[in-house]
Formats: sequence, structure tokens, C-alpha cells
Amino acid sequence: MLYTIVSDIPGRLRLRCPVGTLDDNETRGISHTLMRLEGVRQAEAHAANASVLIVFEPSCRQRVLDAVDMLDVLALPREGAGVESFAGQVELAAERNRFVLRVVGHVASRYARRWLLPMPLHVAWVILKGLCYVANGLRYVAEGRLTVEVLDAMAIGASLVRGRYGDADAVMFLLGLSNILEGHVQSRAHLALREGLITRPQTVWAIIDGQDTQVSISKVREGMLLRVGMGSVLPVDATVIAGEGSLDEASLTGESHLVHKDVGSTVYAGTALEEGELTVRVTAAPGEARIDSIATLVEQSASLKAGVQGKAERLADSLVPLNLLAFFAIMALTRNVEKAMIVLMVDYSCAIKLSTPVAVMSAMGEASDLSVVVKGGKYLEALAAADTVVFDKTGTLTHASPQVEKVLAFGAIDEDDVLRYAACIEEHFPHSMARAIVREARRRQLSHERELHAKVHYVVAHGISTHVGSDRMIIGSAHFVFEDEGVEKPDDLDARIAREAPSSSVVYLAREGRLVGAICIADPLRDEAREVISRLRDLGVRRMIMLTGDSKAAAAHVADELELDDYHAQVLPEDKSSHVDALKAQGHTVIMVGDGINDSPALASADVSVALSDASDIARAVADVAVMDNSLESLVTMRVLAQRLMRRISWDYRFIVGFNSLLIAGGVVGLVPVTTAAYLHNGTTLSVVGLNMRGLLRKSEHLGQVSSGQGAASRLSWS
Repeated sequence: MLYTIVSDIPGRLRLRCPVGTLDDNETRGISHTLMRLEGVRQAEAHAANASVLIVFEPSCRQRVLDAVDMLDVLALPREGAGVESFAGQVELAAERNRFVLRVVGHVASRYARRWLLPMPLHVAWVILKGLCYVANGLRYVAEGRLTVEVLDAMAIGASLVRGRYGDADAVMFLLGLSNILEGHVQSRAHLALREGLITRPQTVWAIIDGQDTQVSISKVREGMLLRVGMGSVLPVDATVIAGEGSLDEASLTGESHLVHKDVGSTVYAGTALEEGELTVRVTAAPGEARIDSIATLVEQSASLKAGVQGKAERLADSLVPLNLLAFFAIMALTRNVEKAMIVLMVDYSCAIKLSTPVAVMSAMGEASDLSVVVKGGKYLEALAAADTVVFDKTGTLTHASPQVEKVLAFGAIDEDDVLRYAACIEEHFPHSMARAIVREARRRQLSHERELHAKVHYVVAHGISTHVGSDRMIIGSAHFVFEDEGVEKPDDLDARIAREAPSSSVVYLAREGRLVGAICIADPLRDEAREVISRLRDLGVRRMIMLTGDSKAAAAHVADELELDDYHAQVLPEDKSSHVDALKAQGHTVIMVGDGINDSPALASADVSVALSDASDIARAVADVAVMDNSLESLVTMRVLAQRLMRRISWDYRFIVGFNSLLIAGGVVGLVPVTTAAYLHNGTTLSVVGLNMRGLLRKSEHLGQVSSGQGAASRLSWS
């Protein structure tokens, strides 16, 4: 980014850009990005005068300026991006710039040294640089670790001892270039992963003038009071001032057990409230939360690595002793240092260790480009291996925007009152059925802006209870209303619903233990559902199962339409999880696709879980794969991408072993000089790493995925 420093005092910089180069979206993105830097306390960008004010810890000055230098805001879209997405774009652009500069700098520095430095100085530089590699290798040996770094150190050290400075320089150059490539791919994937780890709702319930008021997350400020209900994700860091509950802090710590919170406890953005209700005071505005700064710790956790990645690292290190043994064996048999050097210059470990993580990280980056966030490499491996897919029904196989089809009233209140009370209660909870009720009330112009009820209590996957005046009112499923709460069920209710709305999902409303209303909600199938099920079968998925809390009639209708292998209706959340656990115990690798609060236990139990963009906050927080375009077709795309990734890794192994074996054999019999072998080995390693950065899907498949037209899924093949 072009700028001039107009004020520079310890811990404070003011920068000026050319007037007219920044708009409001860009200034918000720049401010947000700079605030993420460690040590930055304040960052303000202003479009009117094209200035940027940064307050930071004095020791961070150079880091701040480096970050600003890397910003390429003029190359980014200027419209339609929110702060979070725009900031992500800025960071990705900055990473691309850093990568290009590093490659150019690495290549230029090598040839500048060779052409401009006198030979003695060039040799001295090679020796000093080589000794750094040797020292690093000795450190690993001292720690009792025989790794790839030890082989690199021996190869460089042996070249220096023999006066082969050109060989040593070439090896170090190629190693450096490989590291730059690997670092770039990892950085791109980490940026995408970090955004996926941070789940924030778009709206929150703020306490304003003593009333619960729904406001945009962008309006939340430090010191505000928020009400957080069960099933919600904390939008900000805060302190609990009332209530108690149990939080899932897996997004923050990686640990899945619940943590109890009460008055005085600190709660963090991105954590999910599994039980209870909290009133909290905001201590850090959105974008300044603890999870923003520590997400990198989560993304780098070994638990997120693919099994093949860990296997590659272990295999690479296990081959090092064999290389050393081969070196000494050839020395003893041939008495020829040149021939023995071949197994130091040409090893299997380096290429294996570099190629697999780059392939995995590149695939994660490609998924991000397709609006899919994968929260760890191991989930790609599970996506490729899965033989069973378990679907939720409502909002997953059916449209995420269902419509109220019929409102039935019983007793003293009419249909409008049923809908008004239901909307007032349900608007507190982010579920597609609740949103349908709220939309219908708004369409009928039924005002419910004034809270008609007292505090609401949500029972996961069952329903809600509250008080209207002195009357207790409940709303929810048939199981909750008629079985758990003991409300008397009219004899003709099922027949009436079957006659007037046979395929609908039904939400029941009761007051003081008596049924007063039933809301029938049409839940039509997604347009792409049949095609997606068919394509998944073509891609090797053997079983398709649906788990739903809905009625048997509605579930049977969907299962028949989609030709599913099995379905279970009126399933409670804990039972969904039990079904998934049972499938895993039978030896199946399970993908769970869901969207609701009630799906979160099953999502957490599956080998890999997928949530669509309209999913509840808690579902997206728990899910391993977050689909941002709200299409089931992305499931097909990710299956294809994951399978191709595993085939790419398998091909890498075969090629690396085969080619390097030929080089070693050629070197031992004297057909391939050591120098040539070193160039070929390092060059092919670099090539494999570079090739693994290529996309796994063809351009036409990318276009098919993001298209909204019919049959996009069918354009993807697994070949």
C-alpha cells in the first residue's frame, strides 16, 4: 500500500495515502486487519483524508510497517463485502504479495551473489550458510532425533568438506525455495481456517432500556449488556453478570468437555452455550476477541492433521536411519565417497515430508475458494473414506426457508393470536422452523415488537416454555407438548392435520396445560437433494440415512422421495448422537449433515460433520466443515476434492520412491554423478511440492459448483 509517514512517535504512527484511494469498505477492512496484529492497541483508517492511525507497543513498529507494506487494497473488490470478509481478502492479498516477494528475493539474492561477489566472498558466504545447516543438524542429533534435517546437514557438510561449494549452494537454494512454497500454502490455508474457527452470529439480543432488543453484531460495543440463550454462540468476549450455564469451549481450547460458568466468570467469543442462560457485559468488541488472536494455536494443533499427514511425517523420519545405514554400507563396500554421497544427496524423506502437508493445505485452500471452510486436514481424509452419510431433515434435505402452510386455533384465541404468540417466543431462537413462524407473522402484519412474555426457557430439540402474564405457555414438538408436558391431545387432531397439511411439520402451542394452536409448516425438498444423493452413491457412499425429530408421516414422505436407505423419525438429540455412535461401532465412517441446535450432539459424534450456511450458530461452531453457500451440492464437491487429494498423495508416494530409487541405483553404479543426482532429486522434490499446489478440481467444475443452475453436481466426476 502506498503511504507517507506524517507522524512518527514511539508507539504511534499516522500514515497518509494518496487522496481518493480508500473508500469506507477498505478503511474498515484495513482497521480490522491491523487490529489483529499482536501488539496493536488501536487502528483507525479514514476515507475522507485517506489516513491511517495506528497505536501499538513500541517494539512492534517494524512489524506494523511490514504489515502495512503488504496490504494491496486497491486490487480488492470495493463493494459487497462486510468487515470480516473484506479483512480476510486483505490478508490473503497480503500473503500473495509476501510469497511473490520471497520467491523473487530468494532467486535474486542467489544470482546477485554469484555475479556480483568476488569468488572468495561468495565461497565464504556458502560456507557460513552451510555451517548453519550443519549446526541445526547437530542439534537434532544431540536431541536424539534422526530427521530429514540431519540428512540435509550431512549432505551440505560433506559437500563443503570436499570443496564442492556449488553443490552445497544448490542444495541450500532448493531447500529454501521448497520452504517458501510450503510456507505460502500453509499460510493461505491457515487464513481460511482461522475464519472458519471463529463463529459469530449476525445479530444478538442486547438489553437496552431494560428491554431485550435484537441488534446487528456490528453495533455491539464494549460495556453493552447482552442476553445469551441456550444454543447460542457467544459473539464477543464478556463477563457474566447474571445467570449460569455450561459452555462448549472446543473452538477455543480444542477440549470438548463442558465448562460451567456463573456470575463473575469470563466467557469468550466463539464458544457455544449448551445449557443455561447468561446475561453478560461485553469486554471486547467483535474482532478484538481472544479467539481472534489464538485461533492459530488451534489450527496448528496436531489433532487437526490428516492421518496421512502424520503418517508421512513418521515415515519420512523412519527412513533417515536407513539412509545413514546405506551411506556407511556403500562406503564400506566401495571405498568410494562419491558413490556413498548419493544416499545423502538423494533421500526419500525430504520429498515425502514436504509433499503431503502441502497437498493437504492446498486442498483446504481450494475448498476455501469454493466457500467451504475445512477446519483440519483429517476431515478431508474422513470425507474421502466415508461410506455412510446421515442427514438431518429440516433445513438440510429440505429448504432452509420453510413456509407456514396452515394455522389451527383451539379454544379462546384465534389464528392470529396463535401466530403472534408463537412468533414472539420463537424469534429468540435461530432455527429454520422458528424463522418461518416469525416471517409469517410479519407477512400478516401481526405486531409482536413488545415482549408479551417473561423470560423464555429453551429445551433442546423439544420446545420452549415461558409465562404470558400469570399463564404458563409452551411451544414445541408433539413429544414435548403431549408427552413431556402432559397436554391433552384432541382425538381428531392427527386426522385434521393429515387432511389439511399431510406432509407438513407441526409446532404445537399450549397455554395453562391446554392446546390452543398448531402451526403447520411446509417443508419442501431442496431442488438439488435427489441429484446430490445420486451423485454421492456414484462416489462410493453405500448408505444414506435420515434422522429427524419430525413426525413419521413427514419423515416417510421425504425418505420415499429421495430413496434413502433408512430413516428414523421423532428422534431426540441424544438419540441422534446414539445412532451415529452405533454406525461408527459397526465400522462405518460417518458424515453427519445438519443445521439445527438439536443436531449438535450428532455433529460432534460423527467422523466428519457438515453444516450449511443457514445452520444455527452452535451447529456451525461444532461442525468440522462449514459450507458458506447453503447448497448440498458442496457436499458432492468436497467428496470429489477429498478423494482426489488422497489419490494425489498416493501418487506422490509411488513417484518419490520410484524416481529416487532409480537415482540412487544410477549413482551407485556410476551412471549418475552425485551433482546431477542432487539437482534431479531437489528439482523433482520442488516440482512435486509445486504440483501439489495446483487445484484438484478443473475450472469447469469450479464454475459448476458456484453456479446456481440445475445439475451442477452432475458435472463433477471423481476421476
